[in-house]
Parts: sequence; C-alpha cells; structure tokens
Amino acid sequence: MGLKDKLKNVERKFQNREPVWKGPEQDGITQSLLSRFLVCRERFRLLVIDGLKPADTFNHRLEYGNMWHICEEEQARGDNWEPALFDYAKELTTKYRDQQEQVEKWWNVCKIQFPIYLEFWNKNPDTKLRFPLSQEETFSVSYKLPSGRTVRLRGKWDSVDTYGTGRSAGVYLQENKTKGDLKEEQLTRQLQFDLQTMFYLVALQFSEAIGNRKLKGVLYNVVRRPLSGGRGTIRQHKPTKKKPAGESIDEFYNRLRGIIVEEANTYFIRWWVEVTRSDIDRFQQEFLNPILEQLCDWWEWIDCKPDNIFSNSVHFRAPFGIWNVLAEGGSHELDEYLSNGSELGLERTDQLFGELV
Repeated sequence: MGLKDKLKNVERKFQNREPVWKGPEQDGITQSLLSRFLVCRERFRLLVIDGLKPADTFNHRLEYGNMWHICEEEQARGDNWEPALFDYAKELTTKYRDQQEQVEKWWNVCKIQFPIYLEFWNKNPDTKLRFPLSQEETFSVSYKLPSGRTVRLRGKWDSVDTYGTGRSAGVYLQENKTKGDLKEEQLTRQLQFDLQTMFYLVALQFSEAIGNRKLKGVLYNVVRRPLSGGRGTIRQHKPTKKKPAGESIDEFYNRLRGIIVEEANTYFIRWWVEVTRSDIDRFQQEFLNPILEQLCDWWEWIDCKPDNIFSNSVHFRAPFGIWNVLAEGGSHELDEYLSNGSELGLERTDQLFGELV
C-alpha cells in the first residue's frame, strides 16, 4: 500500500469518528480555544473535530505557571502548598521521563520562590483590605449573542476578591502570571482589551459570587520567573582550584534564594487596572460578539459535514509568512487611536500601494 492510500485510510478513519467537540453551545469555548480559532480555522478544526494535537513535551514556561497555580490554590485552602507542589512535580517526572532534570530544576525554583512571594505580599497593606470571594473556580456561563444564539463561555478564574471597605470597596479579578520578561507600560495599556482578561470579566458578570457588588477591574499579579535571562540569572559555579567540588546544588539554590530576597520588588509586581462598564461593552461589541457569531457560523457549516470544507468562506487555512505583532504580545502603531482617538505620530494617506508606483 502506497503513502497516498495510507493517508486516505487515516482520513476516512477520522471522518467516521464523532467530533471531539460538541460545539460552542453545548461544550462551549475557552479563551485559549478562541485564540486558536482566530489564528487558523483549519488547524482549529483538526484539534476540535479530529482531536489532533502535538505530542506532549515538557515546557518549563507552561509548567512553571502550572506549579505556581497549584501553590496559589493550595495556599488559598490552607497552608499545604509544598506537598501539593511535590506531588505535581512527581507526576511530571513520570510523564516526562526523559526530562526529569528539567522538572526537578523548576520544582526547586518554585519551592524557593513561592514562600518569598508570600512573605513579600503579606507585608503589603493592600493585603489586609483583601476579602476573597472565589479562588481557582471554574466557570461555565451561557452567553446570549445579538443573533439570539447562545455560546457557553468556559474557563477558570485565578481569584475574585473585594478590596477596600464601605462604598469604596469593589470587586477585582486577580490574574496570576509567571513571566520571564516584564513590560509594564505595554501590559497595563493592553489589559483593557486583552483576550483572556476581558473574556473572564465578561463571564464574571454572570457569577453569583459578586452579587450586587461593583466590578472595578483587574489586579494583574505578575511573578518574574528566575533563571530566564536578564538580571538575576545565575549559573552553577564550576570546580576551581580553591573548590575542586564546585558549587553544590544546595549552595546554588541558596544563592538564588538570596538574589530573589534582595531584589524581591523586581520579582513580584502587581498592577491595578481599572476596567469600566464601557470597556467591557466595547470588548463585547468590537470583538467578542462578532467573533462568536463567526464561530457559530463556522460550526454550523462544519457540523453538516460538507464534502469540501473549503467551499464556504467561513473556513480557511492560514498561510505562513503572516506577521501579527498583536499575537506576539506587542503593540501596534494604531493602538492609541483605537483607544482614545489620538492621531499623534500618525499621518493620513490616499496611497496604499506606494511601493508599486
């Protein structure tokens, strides 16, 4: 049997399978799945219909974030975060047998950094004004579109809290992020139209946890991931004449602990970002509603199992060579205009193809 015949057999096998996903109304959509839909609908289809995804490999950026979330979750329940972190790391060493050293490394880093983080923020006066309403809670809310169709919005809030007392108290969504590099000005500007943050705030409006309290915004809680380049990144000392054995693992991590403690304000940063009702409305009107309507149109087309899925304009395969600075976490020249109408630094043109003249 030739390669083409084998591929056809595989294709028939997947065509006869039930889709992994049951659609936007029944199974719903997360912000990460919606992001995939935005990037490429054919690759999205291969995931949600055929269930095709890359084989797992250990990703320290992703897994360090997961380790941190586990620590936050367990700390919210009590003070039992260290055993939970150990159990998770143990699972990872079983799952990624060829990358156990990497798992152990980042487990050690998290075990060192998390208690310093707790001590750092316990000294902050804002902590005393915090009253948790919900922590590490999954949500699944029915969201009605202008067309009358409904889509289930799904996800998990890191923390929903009230801050302040009396009339000044308000509800804030806390987003916990671990990052290797921080760009404060860019982050705070983008949060009011950020996919994950605004998606979660839209869903939060339907939560019973906030009741009649006023939703005020986002507390963006960022933890700088050590050993990720830049300031504070160190390496284990090699053997020398004075110290033939070199630096031990314990000595290395103790040295790292000292650096984090000394420069704690560069490792633990929080930004309060006010989000108004008009910000949420804008996100819904200019992005969420239109893209979810397109998602429903796409699902209705795909679900009817057409012979040629590309015969309808709702479906396409994204080509290589596209540069999207927004997808790379950057900013665009027109962001200020979109935000407040400012044309500073811009000029108007009536010639779009100057390079062809």
